[in-house]
Amino acid sequence: MHHRIKYFLNEFISEFPVLFFISIIIVLVFTGTILFSCIEHRTIFNSFYFTSITMSTIGYGDIFPLTHAGKVIAIIYGFMGAPLFVWLTWLFFQNKFQVLVKHSIHAYHKEAREAELLALQNQKTIKKEEAEIKKIEKEEEEKERK
Repeated sequence: MHHRIKYFLNEFISEFPVLFFISIIIVLVFTGTILFSCIEHRTIFNSFYFTSITMSTIGYGDIFPLTHAGKVIAIIYGFMGAPLFVWLTWLFFQNKFQVLVKHSIHAYHKEAREAELLALQNQKTIKKEEAEIKKIEKEEEEKERK
């Protein structure tokens, strides 16, 4: 059972890294909301608001922790939130960049194949023209000999 879970997580993370990190952020925000609600005796909305503001490192200062436990959790969430959002942003743009590069490579190969076909057609045309020129030259030589 342990191997199945590990295999599933590895596949999920490698196939959907952005979704994986969004899931982590949602779980952390949900956990922080519950923790701040219980420890700081705040409403769910205020706890959600405080968790979101702390994780994004905005920190308006209108809501702040009053207990030592709340302050410790806020510190942890502050240090944890910024790298997670930066990492999520990096993953998002990395995926967009990979798609852009992939499309560019495909377009390049398509243009290269088209150019190669055009070059082959030009070579055939040139060979035909050279053959015609040789034929005309032979005909003129024969006319001159007569």
